Amino acid sequence: MLTALDHIIIGVHDLPQADETFRQRLGLVSSGGGNHPSGGTANRIIVIGDTYLELIAVRAPDEAQQSMLDRLAQGNGYLNCVLASNDIEADSRAMFQRGVAVIGPNQGSLKSADGVSRSWLRTDIERPDLAQHYPFIIQHDSSGEERRKRLAGGQTPPIHPLGVQTVLSVTLAVENLDEASRRFQHIYGLHPSEPHIHEQWSARVVTLSLADSTQSVELAELLPASRAPLPQDATLATHLHQLGESLYRITLRVEDLQATRHYLDAHKAGYTVLEDGQQTLWIHPKQAYGALIVLTEEKIY
Repeated sequence: MLTALDHIIIGVHDLPQADETFRQRLGLVSSGGGNHPSGGTANRIIVIGDTYLELIAVRAPDEAQQSMLDRLAQGNGYLNCVLASNDIEADSRAMFQRGVAVIGPNQGSLKSADGVSRSWLRTDIERPDLAQHYPFIIQHDSSGEERRKRLAGGQTPPIHPLGVQTVLSVTLAVENLDEASRRFQHIYGLHPSEPHIHEQWSARVVTLSLADSTQSVELAELLPASRAPLPQDATLATHLHQLGESLYRITLRVEDLQATRHYLDAHKAGYTVLEDGQQTLWIHPKQAYGALIVLTEEKIY
């Protein structure tokens, strides 16, 4: 079954500079990464709880996936999110039996600079050119603390100065919420909640909860006549206009929102404070290589 959010992929043009920006300005410290033997990419890993952020860049354009090159041509930012499976063979088979075209499971691997290798099985949804629009599913060759250490290059992942504890959710922008809810339920076998309204950021949202986890995938549709109090590049309207249906934001839980705010202020990172049931900080995409990041103290959002 699909158990959790495995990782979130952020595409960047300059990997060392992006890594430094996340470390210094945002207080999110990487501790692993390396080169993918195939696919022409390199990455850095930021472990947050049992999930991680993957900063990824193209090192060999002639080997890279065309959909990744096309997305990066539009600028830095989210490429996709990935769902963890505890039985990828069964999940892939169930998708196929529901009439979903799948690619995989296929073997993948990465070798870090110090020679440590890890591997996984991956299944993609439908055509390769849709790889940046639908979350793919993955099953690693390790789990629990062993997986966390392998992701972090063989060491215990560091504590993040920003005070981040866990990844709570990912939010995908969609054009038609009712149609997208049916489509995602059909593809992934996840059951959507009843729609709820978020006036503060002008969205109508459904939640798809993951098994064995407090994490979720959200689908968000723009409300008519929306006026979200966010910078233009952070609004749902701009995202849909520029990038279409794709990953819009991630929500992270922090230990102390006030302390997190002090850190961002001290490092001159721009954000907006919204009151949407509880106080949230929205780190502007320009501060995080095109990635809109929402921070909250609440365990469930």
